Amino acid sequence: MKNDCIKVEKRKAEETRRKLVSSGVFDKTRRVFSDGKFVFFPVLKKISGFEIVKKKARVRTLKPNSIKEALAGVLSEKELALLVSSFDIVGRVAVLEIPEVLEKKQKQIAEAVMRVHKSVRAVFKKASEMQGVFRVRKLKWLAGEKQSETIYAENNCRMKLDLKKVYFSPRLVFERKRIAELAGENERVLVFFAGVGPFALVIARKHPLAKITCIELNPAACEYARENIELNKAENVDIVEGDVRKIIPASFVGVADRVLMPLPKGAEEFLREAFLAARKGCVVHLYSFAEDAKPFEKALKAVRAEAKKQGRRVKVLCKRVVRPYAPRVSQVVIDFQILN
Repeated sequence: MKNDCIKVEKRKAEETRRKLVSSGVFDKTRRVFSDGKFVFFPVLKKISGFEIVKKKARVRTLKPNSIKEALAGVLSEKELALLVSSFDIVGRVAVLEIPEVLEKKQKQIAEAVMRVHKSVRAVFKKASEMQGVFRVRKLKWLAGEKQSETIYAENNCRMKLDLKKVYFSPRLVFERKRIAELAGENERVLVFFAGVGPFALVIARKHPLAKITCIELNPAACEYARENIELNKAENVDIVEGDVRKIIPASFVGVADRVLMPLPKGAEEFLREAFLAARKGCVVHLYSFAEDAKPFEKALKAVRAEAKKQGRRVKVLCKRVVRPYAPRVSQVVIDFQILN
């Protein structure tokens, strides 16, 4: 079947394309083509002022702009309403949340993700909550490569990791940049619960004269952190494997200008070690999860209680909601300075 096409000289092609698009007659489902001298634009209807010819224009496969658009016709309207359309992409791996009622169509959902996000090579779904002392979750493969190890790029840093073995959140990208910008050029920085090193690496990139120590309990995360130090040539970062509660009293009392506490859950329980590591003027970044109604109350109460116990004075520098986490629950951060 032949289609209506506008025929124009090549020198007038771009001008003509703009006119056809602005007038709403350009047929985006068909490919523009040329015979070398003339360009042919498929159109939805005839338009005055242009030469119309009948030509066979090939169908143009359009990339969907969203997961819901890609799944139109695959999921019903009711199912589309239940779809969790926000998800994490870490390097070439996507991790989805699939509601139980949509599990029969999880393969189609995963394939839709790969159609919309061409860089994704593997799709997994969350198969458990964060669990265990290392705060990792079980993942179930849905589509693409059966490979959960990937390389993630952020803030001019590259990080190798395996999402089945380590905790990692790409949703803290702004926080990592924010703290790197707050850090001083020659600071002594301790990163508790450092994972594969994202906070440390971003700080190190911006402040090559800072001295940064990562403390991490998970052996797999420590191994990836060591690889990432080499990958990013971050010579001012080192890794200490073990428990913060044991390592700080043994080796890092009163040394830190800055302490980061990005534990996924329960960082307040390690405030004693933060105060122990802090020298006068040290800034601490405490991450916590809290109900949206009173997002900062729990963390502030914990900070002030520990300060009183340690006989030290604190000044709150910043309170901010980092991101929504669950219904009526958000992750927050409290930046505070230890004054004495």
